[in-house]
Amino acid sequence: MRYLSILLLVFSILSAKPQDEVALLKWVGPEGSRPGTYEEWIRQNPYTPFSAVLNRVAPGDGRRGTVAILTQQSIASALSPGLNQLVGNLQGEGFTVLSYQVSGGTPDTLRSFLRNLYNASGIEGAFFIGNLPVCWFEIKNDFETYGYAQFPCDLFYMDLDGTWLDTMTTGNGKYDGHEGAVLPEIYIGRLTPTGIGTDTVVLKNYFRKDNAFRRDTLFLHPEALVFVDNDWIPWGPLWAQDVSLLYPDTLDFWDAETTRATVYRAKINTSRAWVSVFVHSSSSLHQFIYNNGGSYDYYYASEYGSQNPPVNFYNHFACSFSRYTDNGYGGGQSIFNQGYGLGEVGSTKTGSMLEFQYFYQPLSEGKNLGEAFKDWFSYIISDGVTFDELCWHYGMTLLSDPFLKPTGHAGAVAENDRTQNRKSALVVRENPVPNRLHLQLNVTQPTRVSVALYDIQGRIVREVLTVSVISAPVQIDHSVQDLPAGVYIVRAQVDGSSYDQKIVKLR
Repeated sequence: MRYLSILLLVFSILSAKPQDEVALLKWVGPEGSRPGTYEEWIRQNPYTPFSAVLNRVAPGDGRRGTVAILTQQSIASALSPGLNQLVGNLQGEGFTVLSYQVSGGTPDTLRSFLRNLYNASGIEGAFFIGNLPVCWFEIKNDFETYGYAQFPCDLFYMDLDGTWLDTMTTGNGKYDGHEGAVLPEIYIGRLTPTGIGTDTVVLKNYFRKDNAFRRDTLFLHPEALVFVDNDWIPWGPLWAQDVSLLYPDTLDFWDAETTRATVYRAKINTSRAWVSVFVHSSSSLHQFIYNNGGSYDYYYASEYGSQNPPVNFYNHFACSFSRYTDNGYGGGQSIFNQGYGLGEVGSTKTGSMLEFQYFYQPLSEGKNLGEAFKDWFSYIISDGVTFDELCWHYGMTLLSDPFLKPTGHAGAVAENDRTQNRKSALVVRENPVPNRLHLQLNVTQPTRVSVALYDIQGRIVREVLTVSVISAPVQIDHSVQDLPAGVYIVRAQVDGSSYDQKIVKLR
């Protein structure tokens, strides 16, 4: 069976946003534990004068835009073989790469540097490697439930022309407001191995895995695990549908008594490309609930390193698990293990990702992690930022080489081949009219064609086009207004060959 890329989102109006409905995450660390603070971080990482040295320009061939790699200067020399290999791989994908060695600076000076790169060179994304300045944000009454909160905020480096405010009297160095042109201009991915072994050793190993993935030797079974603990079981089926936009083959768990650490430990030990886990956590552990809510068991952050599960990408819906300023934080443990682990998206605070389809859909179309992360953030704040959205999402961070594609990488020849295949068969296009499916059949000679919709169990829902002979490009506009929300398959039979593509209809 052949699969073709599409972009199809059928919108509907919800009575309330998920931010208003979904059960809140909780910090559930060991007794007496708490998130590290800005004051503790800055004592260990005092600001020093900023320096950025351009050590390599690698021109692309025009297929892609310009990106920047910013590496902590004190470790750049030790990492140069891996960095050079990464730059070469990005060049091969068509990027122009600007590679810098960076030392010192404040969040403001680093943001200004990125703004200058954006204005002068049009960078579309940047990759932070090592200990670069951290922007901190604070909220007076987090979720109107948890009181004062402070946390690292990478959106600060993505939005280059918005206004970031510091109005609270809790001390200098932390922002508490964001207004004006708030949409992100660029995407950011970071590798910050705080308290996870020797930085250069950990990062060298990451670059080895990164290169192996790009050369198809670290690919895992294209399947996802969706593991939803008790408080979010009602949303499990919908979130699994979102993940299935990227990986149609998902293994789903959301039973109150079986979503336990013992089961999670076993399930992630089976080779699969992606894991999405929804669980109360801290930066050091996941806490799973069972026994009618009366008992708990734990999966510790360190186990991602010691177990070394055969998983390449994670979405951690897990309180503060990606708080990269905490020693040994879980998000870092999941990508800095020995054999696997390449990318992780999660939060540095009590909060996480919602509206997942706006992240997984771009990934399914072949966008890289950074592009999909930027697309998701752009959707979240496109109509302004509510207080709930601020609490839920401003701690979101991408811990990864942001230029990675979970769907894999290919050179110019392979990409051109796929483009030709698309032009000769079926394209499902985005339609600005809600609840309509827009198809285009591209043929240049007499061809027998039929198109039908199937549900996710493979049962036919309706025929869109009965068997017909066409000899020129044909466009079909089909209403799906009456279909219930869910995942469907568009199947086209073109001269005896089948073309399938999964689509999603939202409520």
